[in-house]
Amino acid sequence: MTRSSEERPPEQRTPALDESQHSANQHEAASASMLKSWSASQNREINLAQTRNLQRQLVLLREENKRLRTELAEQRAELERLVAAYNAQQASFDEELAALKEGHQQQIEQYQAHLRDMLAENRHLQAEKQILQGQYKDLQRNFQQAVEEEAHKMIAEAANTIIMRPDHVPSLFQDVKKTIELKVRQEEDEQAAAALYLIRDAQRRARQLEEELAHERQQIASERQQLLQMQQSIREQAELRYKTLVSHLGGRWSLAVTLSVLLLIVPLPVLQSLFYFVLHFPAMVSLYVPILICLVLITIFARLRVAMATYYSSAPRKSSTTKT
Repeated sequence: MTRSSEERPPEQRTPALDESQHSANQHEAASASMLKSWSASQNREINLAQTRNLQRQLVLLREENKRLRTELAEQRAELERLVAAYNAQQASFDEELAALKEGHQQQIEQYQAHLRDMLAENRHLQAEKQILQGQYKDLQRNFQQAVEEEAHKMIAEAANTIIMRPDHVPSLFQDVKKTIELKVRQEEDEQAAAALYLIRDAQRRARQLEEELAHERQQIASERQQLLQMQQSIREQAELRYKTLVSHLGGRWSLAVTLSVLLLIVPLPVLQSLFYFVLHFPAMVSLYVPILICLVLITIFARLRVAMATYYSSAPRKSSTTKT
């Protein structure tokens, strides 16, 4: 059968394919219509739920709006009441402030009037005080003059009494005499105390001077000892330097003598042989002329040595401080 079906021509196979395609399309259309109907029903249910929720929210919002309107009306009434109370309090406060200002102004005027009265009274009292001070000064001056006159009279009478009767001292001058004697004794005691203080101060200064002199003597003795030690060290250094110079000069002198002898002895046979055997001079000339030549050389060498020594001794030397 498969073979027979395979051997069918293509014109016979197309209707079957068309039918299967048509059935598939119908099935898809049916499923699509079912989906559309199901989605539409779902949308209707959702819309119904949303409308119900919206209705509930609208009812709640209306109730909330009513409640807020009532609260707003209450708040407005309360605000109007508070504004009226504030205006009333402000009016009463303004009235009280005006009354206080008026009372304060009256008090200030009263104080100013009282102050003017007190200033006038003070000026009057100052004038009276000046008058009283002038009168007091006049009375004091008169009293002092009267006291001085009375004292002069009493002193004159007492002096006359003393002159007339020197043994009898008036009772008025007994206290004066005692006071003067006491004053004299006090002055004598003060002078004695001052003299004792000066004596003790002089003794203390003398002791200090003696101590300072002893200290200075000790310092002078120590300085003298140091000076003697320095002199001894300088003398020893001078002696050592003298010995060093003597030894140095002796060495130099011995060196100079040695060099002179060498200059005299070494070239002398050579020159004598040169004069006698080479130049064929006579024996006397060959014997004495080289001696003269050697003496001249020794003199030149000595002059050069003295000049070099003078030059080195006169040349400036670097100090130890410059070296360091």
